[in-house]
Amino acid sequence: MTPLSSNDLTEPEPWDPPKPWWLRRTGITAMAAALALVGTGLYFGLRPASTSCGDGVARRGADHECVGLTDGSHDFTFSPDLKTVIGKIATEDHAVTTGSTPWVSVVYLLPMVPSADGTSTADSIRHEIEGAYIAQYLANQRNTNGDAPKIRLLLANPGYDKEQRDYALAQIEAHRARDRIVAVAGLGTSTTNTRDTIDRITGDGLAAFGSVITADGLTPTHGLVRVAPPNSDEAAAAAAFLQSYFKDQPAAKVQLVRDAVQGDLYSGSLADQFTKSYHAQLLPHDMVFDSGEKDVSTNFANQMAGLCQNRPAAVFFAGRGIDLPQFLGPLSQRQCVDQQLIVIAGDDASQVTQSAGRDEVEKALRLGNIRLLYTGLAHPDAWKLAPRVFSPAAIEPFTAGGEYTRQFANEELFDGQAIMGHDGVLAAVVAIRAAVSASTPPDQVTGSSVIQMLTALYGPTAIEGASGLISLDNDGNPMNKAIPIVEFKPNGQVVAVDVSSSTGRPPQAQ
Repeated sequence: MTPLSSNDLTEPEPWDPPKPWWLRRTGITAMAAALALVGTGLYFGLRPASTSCGDGVARRGADHECVGLTDGSHDFTFSPDLKTVIGKIATEDHAVTTGSTPWVSVVYLLPMVPSADGTSTADSIRHEIEGAYIAQYLANQRNTNGDAPKIRLLLANPGYDKEQRDYALAQIEAHRARDRIVAVAGLGTSTTNTRDTIDRITGDGLAAFGSVITADGLTPTHGLVRVAPPNSDEAAAAAAFLQSYFKDQPAAKVQLVRDAVQGDLYSGSLADQFTKSYHAQLLPHDMVFDSGEKDVSTNFANQMAGLCQNRPAAVFFAGRGIDLPQFLGPLSQRQCVDQQLIVIAGDDASQVTQSAGRDEVEKALRLGNIRLLYTGLAHPDAWKLAPRVFSPAAIEPFTAGGEYTRQFANEELFDGQAIMGHDGVLAAVVAIRAAVSASTPPDQVTGSSVIQMLTALYGPTAIEGASGLISLDNDGNPMNKAIPIVEFKPNGQVVAVDVSSSTGRPPQAQ
């Protein structure tokens, strides 16, 4: 037998089993990567969604709407409605800031996205911004009312609730110095939210120029002017028109339909002012509804018997245009349908021409022996009905071949929003350039110096707007402003039939 060698007698080395894959270096690396991916997924899956919509714009409020301030880099909506006009504003703003002429900014503020229960349509919002842009463009390109400072136009969406509004106004305040903001125009419609907005803007020392606000309760406010006639003037113009229309019927009654909803300054003041403008003994008991509650049409239907018993010759509708279909439907089925009835409303009735209820209104007018009229803020037919009331130079941008018709060829003017948006910014431009003097050069114009000019815009220095002469009183209201009486016909046509004012005779511009 072969003897064992010394090597054969050494103790064998201990044997270690291989490490599990997850403990090896490559496994640890892979596991770390996998855990990182899982962690990243959990982080992005669980963290709150970003609230930023862009510089100066963020999601706020229960509906997470993008609100705030923009130079045109954000259009506030996913629809194509505003893209074209906001793109034009961004281009003009860039030209202003890269030029050598001193410039200041005007913020155009209004809710940019229609709400389900709002009173503005997508068309009316777009038209108003288009008009604002045309005023900016003409001020810079044609040197309207001087050539300096140039005008940069910023857009602010305040949304519809307090959280959204506070954020948008905070952005205006934060950007005021950097963007040389001296004025805010537009301002939305006549609501308590708008009043709070105006108070904050003017309280911060910025001039405010209302384009379509009409409620009497909004003035007097130091630093605020508006280019639209107040409700007291609209009611007086409506009363003057009805008295002329029924001149052979001196006892013609008018049924007042009043919206009792809370927070709407427009409807409330319109009703109050009409009762002061028409003969009290010819106003039967008010027909009242609340647009903030349900079953509005049912309420109206139940009141038709009383209306027929009163046998009014006309109805004055002191409510929003969005509620007109709910009134006109039952009215068209009243028992006394054999008697023609005139329904006349305030300027907000222009919204019905673009609303989802337009077909209902046309049907009611056809079947119900009804004429629907309203006191408009602006209408192109008015320029032909009363040519001496309007400056040819002022209306030129909106006539054939003018700047508005050239840049927005497929748009309509019948709702008056583009004209009023234009005149709101035009008023701001006039006041801004009037503030330039030997002691206030163009690069030193401030909100305070603009406010100082507001009480000087009357008489010989009145603003020649496309909507008529804007001669301001000491409370910032246009005096005896031209008010077209507009008819919405059963075939959908929207035509002006007369031009009135608070006195019945608007001032001549030429």
